[in-house]
Amino acid sequence: MNPMIRMKMLDDKKQMLSSKNEEYRSLVETRAKAEYDYNVAFAEKLIKERIDGTPITVAKELAKGDRTVGKLKIALEVCLGIERACLESMKDVREAIGADRSILTWLREEKGNG
Repeated sequence: MNPMIRMKMLDDKKQMLSSKNEEYRSLVETRAKAEYDYNVAFAEKLIKERIDGTPITVAKELAKGDRTVGKLKIALEVCLGIERACLESMKDVREAIGADRSILTWLREEKGNG
């Protein structure tokens, strides 16, 4: 394969990685907000249960079982999953960049020996 084409592919992958980094930053912010919302709702529900005299072990389970808290927990888990998927995608792009660099090195050596 033409080294210039391979270099263009490498540049495209570097740009893709840069874009993924920005996406990841945004996803981290979204996850942090989801985590904050969940923790606040859980704490509020837990305090309400404790004020009502519910034992702490039962209050925790009741707080977790609250519909609003549960929906926020689902939103948090979805954010975490998307964040992990983005990290895996970034890892794949990095590996592709490494492979392209190896091929370019091999092509350069072949050209020098040929």
